[in-house]
Amino acid sequence: MCDDRKVIGFWISEKKRQKLNWSEFERVCAKNGFTLRMVDLNPNIKNQGRVDVFVHKLTNTLAIAEHGDQNAKTIISRIQEFIKKRSEMIVIDPLENVNNLQNRHKCYKIMRNALQHDDVFAPNFVEFKSTNIEENLSLLKRKNVKFPFLCKPLLAQGSTDAHKMMVIFNKDGLEDCQVPCVAQDFINHNAILYKLYVVGDKFHVVERPSLKNFYTKDCLTSNTIFFNSSDISKCDSNSKLSIISDEDKNLTVKPNFETFQWIVRTINKAFGLTLIGIDVVIENHTKKYAIIDVNIFPSYDGYPHFFEQLIECIKKLIDQKVARLNSNSNSNKCLSDDLDSGFESDEKRRSLKELRLSNDTKNDSSAIP
Repeated sequence: MCDDRKVIGFWISEKKRQKLNWSEFERVCAKNGFTLRMVDLNPNIKNQGRVDVFVHKLTNTLAIAEHGDQNAKTIISRIQEFIKKRSEMIVIDPLENVNNLQNRHKCYKIMRNALQHDDVFAPNFVEFKSTNIEENLSLLKRKNVKFPFLCKPLLAQGSTDAHKMMVIFNKDGLEDCQVPCVAQDFINHNAILYKLYVVGDKFHVVERPSLKNFYTKDCLTSNTIFFNSSDISKCDSNSKLSIISDEDKNLTVKPNFETFQWIVRTINKAFGLTLIGIDVVIENHTKKYAIIDVNIFPSYDGYPHFFEQLIECIKKLIDQKVARLNSNSNSNKCLSDDLDSGFESDEKRRSLKELRLSNDTKNDSSAIP
């Protein structure tokens, strides 16, 4: 008997699978009639048999390949060939779209162009390519990035260094910037970060600790603050960098779920991705929402029933694909029917014309004396 179950292929590192408790996903797949199979990255990757859906987390490999690692380049090349040979396969997510999140400067430009909302914005930013202090000061002024600002590595995904950041308070701190990097306006947000974990058109909001507020007066006396963003924003983080004053606590804003919905729809459309994390803060004085980062296939830590939601998303993608195929098939059928109907109409018209001529001839003949 033929096994007609849909096959979900995956290529995700063992470390990521352990964090996600991947064996639970195997159980959920089996329960919902799917076969889960790891894609083998050997030279015969294109001969792997049926794969209906391909789920991957390739950011580490993409990052290493970007830095010239030949083995990583080979892996990416094989996967690209694997995807190319299966044009009917659903890919979560397309590599070309994932690449838009690898580079923070490129990511922020896409965000800036997508956000057309009075209460949602992307903080000002600029890329540093040089260690020349005066040149970087000029760039800051040109792009309206003010002290204090966040200094982030240009590479946003696939490396532990991507989380190593700084708060730069003044001109002296510019010496600490390690190029290539991005300078991004620091937004005072009362040390509250909202992580929007997105699965297709669904999402879940997790509140995390973040950096405290910094003001202009801090720029006169403070030295550069070095921190790891993943450490600061852990759910159990207890960093002194997250402690705010009682005065600032009074400025805390309760988030609006509808605004989060708008952000998810807009970012989904802008990047064309299924599995993403959106980092959002609310500016304490203006109450506006700032999107400070977008991540591919995040941890989903705190997302209830994530695997069930992922399977539902995959089912929906499959249904949408089937609907498109049926729509195209029906369109072709309608076009064919229209052509046939036209042909039949022409035949009918010719037959009727011939019949009328025959009758006219008969009538004329009977009139002759």
